[in-house]
Order: sequence, then C-alpha cells, then structure tokens
Amino acid sequence: MFVSDLRHFLDIPDEAPGPARKMAQHLGFVVRAATAGNAGAPWVSALNCRRRPANKPCAGHIAVFRADLPAPIEWRCTACGDEGVISGWEDSLYDLRQPRSSSEEEPRHETLLTDAVAATLRELMYLDVECERLVFQMHSSAKGTSLTASAEELDELLGFIAADANHETNRRRQKRLDAAFNVLTDALQEVESADAFTTMVATADQMREIRQGGGDLTGRWRILEMDLWDQEALDLVAPAFIEFSADHSGELGFIVVTGWIDWRSAGSGRPGVEFSWEGTDEGDQVSGRGWAALQTDGVLHGHLYFHLGDDSGFRAQRTLR
Repeated sequence: MFVSDLRHFLDIPDEAPGPARKMAQHLGFVVRAATAGNAGAPWVSALNCRRRPANKPCAGHIAVFRADLPAPIEWRCTACGDEGVISGWEDSLYDLRQPRSSSEEEPRHETLLTDAVAATLRELMYLDVECERLVFQMHSSAKGTSLTASAEELDELLGFIAADANHETNRRRQKRLDAAFNVLTDALQEVESADAFTTMVATADQMREIRQGGGDLTGRWRILEMDLWDQEALDLVAPAFIEFSADHSGELGFIVVTGWIDWRSAGSGRPGVEFSWEGTDEGDQVSGRGWAALQTDGVLHGHLYFHLGDDSGFRAQRTLR
C-alpha cells in the first residue's frame, strides 16, 4: 500500500525526476475523482491504472473511497490491486467537493465514452471548477466510461474543449480534441428535449463551423467589457476598440493605451486569430500578445496580454467606427 501526504507532492519542480512528477499527477487525479463524487461509498472512477505489469498497460481502473468527514482518501486498482491512501488533500487545488445546494438540477443523461476520449477530457487546460468536477465524476463500468451530465453542462464542456483546441499546436493532440468535440456534440444532440432540440442542434452546428472556419474578423470591434477594468475606465479617452485590417495589421485602444497589431489566422483548423501588439501606455512603451475568436452569438471573445504585466479577457461587438 502506498501511503502518501498530498502536501509533499504539491509544487513539484520542473527538474524533479519523471517518476515523481507522474506520481504527483496520479495522486492529483485520484483526489479530484474522490472529491468530485459522493462521499460515504466506494465507486470505480474512469481513471486508468498507472502500472505496467510485464511492460503492458494495466487494464484496471481506480476505485476510490472518501468518508463523509475529512479523512484519508482510499484508492485501489480493480485489476492489479495497486492501492494506497492519501492524506493532506483537504482544501488543496485538487479538492473538488461541491457545496451543498437546494436548487433543482436539470435532467442529467449518461453518455458512454472511450478511455481515449475520457483521458482527453482530463487533460483539458481551460476548465472551470464545475466542469472539472463533471469530468472527474466519470465512472467506469462493464459498458464503458460513463459521463453523466445535463445538456447545459455538455454545452459548457464543449466550449472549454473548443477553447483548448484554439491554442493547441500539437497536431496529435489537436486530433484528440477534435474527436472529443465531435463525440460530445453528438451527445448534446441526443440528450436535448424535443422542444429545445432544434435550437441546441443549431448552436452545436454553429460551434462546429466556428471551430473549422473561424469567420471573418476583419473590421472594427467595440470593446464591451474587460475582466480587469470597468466600462468607465475603458472609455476614459475614447470608446474602447480593437480593429483587424485585411492586410493583417490593426489597432487597439482602451483607457490610455494605444497599440498597433500584427495578426494571423490561428491555423490548423482552429477558429479566430492570434496577434502581437506594441504601443504606449501613458507615454511608456508597452507590448504583448493576444487572441480573439467569434462566438455563436456574434460576440468577439478574446484575451489580451501585456508583456511581463497584466492580462485580461475581453468581449467586443462589431461596429462601423
């Protein structure tokens, strides 16, 4: 039995040996699964066993158990018997315990996935806590890996897959993300109720078109909001904007920042554009990078980064000037 304290595996340095980093990842996955599910009863997660007996991947999955009160998490492989307990997990970044809520939930439906798609979902980089909890609640059974989610949850998860794919440059991982996107798009269509089916299918189709084509972003966009600053601050000197010209140049302006853009299509079938920029902020030279992609509602979503400084998401709407 492997007895571990999760606090010893947090902030593993990059120069740490590979086995230590893999063990830290394994323990983090186990804690996520155990805290995403219900306490008080053991269940079999979709996590694959980490061992390779006879140099072949173990076919087992990790069963987890968490008591109602904070206590060490217990885990065990269903095939080879590899097992352990994990303490020190409470309130860590891997703790996905869900606050109790009295609100009614939408109907949830089971979707069967392959182990490959399940692994791709666990590796997503742009998940919020709710979707991360959803991914690590996946169960393994004789039928396969089961993802239980409502239509709204599937729709949110699709958005995070698309966001991750927007920034992926590795072709092999891009294909895995595309496969997961298509599987969950089909699942979304199947679980929709009859009265909302047409609307949701149209939304999924629009998302697929944006993923594959990206849309024409050339023109001027009025910045409606940014994460770090309110509208009054954004429009301090003039209405905040970002503009993409057909010759791959452009401009941006907000608060007292003015800048000039060099943009390119994201490429590899990904939607939107990526850009670098340079300009001034109250007379000081500044520069950075960013990305932008058109959403199904016609609103431009993106993120702007200052070199060695702040960064902020933004939303913008097309305007004439």
